[in-house]
Amino acid sequence: MALYIQVCQLCLSFNDRSPPDDTECGDLQVALQKAGIEVNVVSARCLGVCSSPVSLTIQSKEGASYIFKDIDLKEDEADIIATCKLYLDADYGWIEDARECGRLRDLLHAKIPAI
Repeated sequence: MALYIQVCQLCLSFNDRSPPDDTECGDLQVALQKAGIEVNVVSARCLGVCSSPVSLTIQSKEGASYIFKDIDLKEDEADIIATCKLYLDADYGWIEDARECGRLRDLLHAKIPAI
């Protein structure tokens, strides 16, 4: 299953953090690949969670989609990796027990089942 992560880069006018740049997205992709996860990490123009930036999606063509809010790519890196591993191990990416997701389980904004 091909895994995709999108990172919103435009909704940061609501706080004092700077948007993650392409280097930070690349660093996340490298960390995921070092953990054995093949993934494409790309920037997104808007993910619709402008009041709680930075938002991030984890999704695949065959599986569920998750939207997380208030993400810090560096601080949350280990939890993003753990969540991606759970996603890939779950049927159609549908994570039933999110305790291993760490902080991300509290930052979930939307969980959309596969079509």
